Amino acid sequence: MPPRTPVRGTRRVPGTATRDPRLLRARDGGARGAQAWRARAWTVARIATLAVALVGSGWYVQDVMTSSEAFAVQRLHVIGVSRLSQGEVQGLLDGLVGRNIVRTSLEPWRQKLLASPWVREASLRRALPSTIEVRITERLPMAVARAGDLLLLIDEQGAVVDEFGPRYGRLDLPIVDGLIDPAAAPQTPPDEARVALVSSVLVSLRDASLLGRVSQIDVRNPRNVVVMLSGDAAQLQVGHERFAERVQGYLDMQERLARMVQQVESVDLRFDNRVYVRPRKAGVTFASMPQVPDGETVAEALAEPEDADEQH
Repeated sequence: MPPRTPVRGTRRVPGTATRDPRLLRARDGGARGAQAWRARAWTVARIATLAVALVGSGWYVQDVMTSSEAFAVQRLHVIGVSRLSQGEVQGLLDGLVGRNIVRTSLEPWRQKLLASPWVREASLRRALPSTIEVRITERLPMAVARAGDLLLLIDEQGAVVDEFGPRYGRLDLPIVDGLIDPAAAPQTPPDEARVALVSSVLVSLRDASLLGRVSQIDVRNPRNVVVMLSGDAAQLQVGHERFAERVQGYLDMQERLARMVQQVESVDLRFDNRVYVRPRKAGVTFASMPQVPDGETVAEALAEPEDADEQH
């Protein structure tokens, strides 16, 4: 075969030009880019598949938990009750058993518990698959409020807990007069200021470990609370503050006072520097006692003081 004649205007490229490193890099870079794109696409596809599987599983699990009878409430585990019975708590939560434990909102049932006068605080917690844990803090009765012939249990906050009856006969609590107006209509709430006063008296005496010695508290005069102790007929006038301190002051002088006055009608403890004693002895009104005398008689202690209410 005769040799081919080169065409005019063309340039012969040497065979070695295909080995130019720049061209090789361009070819290799394109191949690597295609491989990276395919790897990313495969990764995205796997992630998408996994996400679809998880979402599907989640919907399946949710459907099972919200529709299966295995997740229906079957048991109420009640904690913290002593006055309320298990049956009373279950009665307050009547209708909760049988509901789906996941879908049911627990707050409305908590409010049902708080509607009981015995319940001070309550919480409900799910324990899968079928138990609701009910934790209750009960009100602690501290006194018995008297309104005419009606007797009502009250707690340390002055809130009415229940009507006092034979079931509470073993409770040894002081009686409070003046908290509830016997002339008021039934279900009328007590005066808030009077409730706060009673609460202050009860808490003060309780914290000083004196409440167990008190038999009666009279708050009909909110400026001058009267306290009576068990086994002692004396009426202790303690004002509207420092209740425990003043009752303790009387206890500190009780024995010496008994040697001076055979029968005490009342003791006014509202003043820091003087104590006024009203004996039951005929013809004597008040006895002024700046300090309890050391003697065995009250001849030097009896005097006619100024009116206590005017000094206050």
